[in-house]
Amino acid sequence: MATTTPPLSLGEILDRTVQLYRRNFLLMVGIALPPAGIDVVITGAIGIYFTSRLPSFALPGQSPGPAAAQASGIALLTTFLVLGLVCLVAIPVLLGVFAMAFSALNYAASHRNHGEEVTVRASYAYAFSHFWRHVGIFFLQLLIASVVPGAVFMGILFLGSIATTLLATSGLGKIVAVIFGLLMVLLVIAVFVAAIWIWLRFCLAYPASLAEGKKAWPSLQRSNQLSKGSRGRIFVMYLLVYILTLVAFYALTLPLDIILKLTVYKALPALTLMTKPPIILQVLNYSVSFLERAFVMPVCAIALLLFYNDQRTRQEGYDIELLMAQAGWQELPPPPTEPVILPPPALAAETQADAFADTASEPAPEPVAQSIAPQPAPAEDSPEVTGP
Repeated sequence: MATTTPPLSLGEILDRTVQLYRRNFLLMVGIALPPAGIDVVITGAIGIYFTSRLPSFALPGQSPGPAAAQASGIALLTTFLVLGLVCLVAIPVLLGVFAMAFSALNYAASHRNHGEEVTVRASYAYAFSHFWRHVGIFFLQLLIASVVPGAVFMGILFLGSIATTLLATSGLGKIVAVIFGLLMVLLVIAVFVAAIWIWLRFCLAYPASLAEGKKAWPSLQRSNQLSKGSRGRIFVMYLLVYILTLVAFYALTLPLDIILKLTVYKALPALTLMTKPPIILQVLNYSVSFLERAFVMPVCAIALLLFYNDQRTRQEGYDIELLMAQAGWQELPPPPTEPVILPPPALAAETQADAFADTASEPAPEPVAQSIAPQPAPAEDSPEVTGP
């Protein structure tokens, strides 16, 4: 049965998010566990390989010989080439994994919000049945909100570094170089803010695609339309989720850090822990990241779905549409084929007055004479004749 609600405030949306998550904890975490595990395995393998291949830093007062420096440079170059090739495979895999996860989480959250039963298998079955649509949505979101602003950020940073260096070495003085450097910092902050604003415009694409069956680009356009007026509230939701992520991470890592400081950290110098940490320490950190992502990922999906429903209620009367579905009405009656043109009020009153006057001037109909046939007189009672 469809659940109808009036327009909700930010606090009500967050409260309902917590309720849906708490009531369907196993379902939501069960959907989030596979993508979180695949993500941690891929990123963890890359991170462990990268840190194990890095050359050791020279201690103060020591410098490696020419042969050792050349070998370190070749090893470092080889490491980056291997990581580049791995990323060419890992990035598309992670793109598909997270696209399926967001789609399945939206599907499950939508059905549970309407009071319908759903399973992990059914959620992923829906996600894989629309695989390319959901991959396209996630790819366009990352491209528009992350890749393009990131490229602009790198360009500004590169040009700003060159310009700052040239101004510092020229005769203009260091003050102009400092001012120019501050301007570059402001531009970088502006690019970062623009990236967040772009993401807020397109963050409702997955719920729009699920509820309305739209393709990738129309879903982003629909999200841009529906998110108007609530982007600030959605930003506050993301900020709270980020704080929740930090709390979950430190709540899980604090006991491990206490144990490691009493055991492993004492046997290793600080520089070694920063450059080449033990594999067991990295495995523990990635395990905590796995749990953190599995627990926090469903919160965003549920909250965005509720924001989508709330925006449709505010802009389009979505609650009335749900009530119609609850009553068994699939759609409104079709409009008339020919437009009905009503006369102006003055003309309508004049037409009614003329019709009343014509009715009053007509002669009354003559009464219709009815012929009454004479009735025969009742026969008198004759005396009874009796014989002798």
